[in-house]
Amino acid sequence: MSNVSIAHTITKFDAKLSQALSGQRLAKCRYKTTAKQVAKYPSVCVSVPYIDVRAQVTDFTPLFPHIQAMLENAQDGIIRSLYESSDGTLGQVTDSDLSISACIAYLEAESQGTRLTKEFIEAWFDSSVSDYVFALITEKLGYGDTDNLTPDQELTVKKHVNGYRGMYSALAGGKTMYQPNQIASLRRVLDIVDTDDTCEKLKARLIKMSETPKMEELLEL
Repeated sequence: MSNVSIAHTITKFDAKLSQALSGQRLAKCRYKTTAKQVAKYPSVCVSVPYIDVRAQVTDFTPLFPHIQAMLENAQDGIIRSLYESSDGTLGQVTDSDLSISACIAYLEAESQGTRLTKEFIEAWFDSSVSDYVFALITEKLGYGDTDNLTPDQELTVKKHVNGYRGMYSALAGGKTMYQPNQIASLRRVLDIVDTDDTCEKLKARLIKMSETPKMEELLEL
């Protein structure tokens, strides 16, 4: 894998060792063996440069129809939302209701509302985080190589991994609160995994939680 070559070597994915080169991201193709099916292929990864849209895309014209369709769908969603919130009595909408900034706000709200559900976070954890957590817990417990665990050791590690999975998925609930040590532990994991939109949103949720006054502090006011 190279920072300067236009070709990037695909290598075996190792949750503990694989990482992107400086200034790049790690793209992964993961396949898992389950009780019902053996993994179709070995899991692999490749370090690739981030896409610099402004530098690499000089002509956005081909994207315009897709952007137009996205904004029109957002406008339709805004109208539906306003109509339903008026209990079917909506008589008109304004240009400001349907402006680009309004569409962006709608898309952000829709993304926040539909993606950060318990089910979505669980699926995200399984595909993007569980391998890292499995390797970290295995190392912390002193079990050595993840490929040579005894059945009892693997069961113990999986219980801890499921604990993390449950704590992350619970962040979909607005009333979820954790202790400072739990917040720190969850944030440490997010700091080492490949960042994405979900990762950043969960980080923001944990940061906000850590800044929320505790009940004892409120009682002292």
